[in-house]
Amino acid sequence: MRKKQPQQKWVYKPTAPKFKPGEKEKMLIKAKERIEGFPKLSQKVSRVHMHGNRIYLYELVEQIKEAGAVYIKPLIDGKYLEFPYARITLNDIKGDNCTVDWQRHNDKWITLYTGTLEECLANIENDTGWFGE
Repeated sequence: MRKKQPQQKWVYKPTAPKFKPGEKEKMLIKAKERIEGFPKLSQKVSRVHMHGNRIYLYELVEQIKEAGAVYIKPLIDGKYLEFPYARITLNDIKGDNCTVDWQRHNDKWITLYTGTLEECLANIENDTGWFGE
């Protein structure tokens, strides 16, 4: 007797845009300029990094070092650790179709918002539930 085959499911998975040389740098500069226009983001975000079609926003979090504590990552200036704050996934080269992702405690990313690059940054700025005050 033949085994029953599992039912196949269709999953929407958009392909990542292919950036030409120099386009990544322009998009990263554009994102940094837009971040400077938001008061909360300009204070919270310490570093912006682009890898593939994703823009990562990092923040510095002050750590209280107890006697004898050993950190896996070295502390920055002896008291800060760098953590991912948010991730923006670009689904096109111009930044008209993006998603905002937030990293959970188990290193999985969940999608919170969709929109243009400007709308995504505004959502991060205004959201106090996921991104704090």
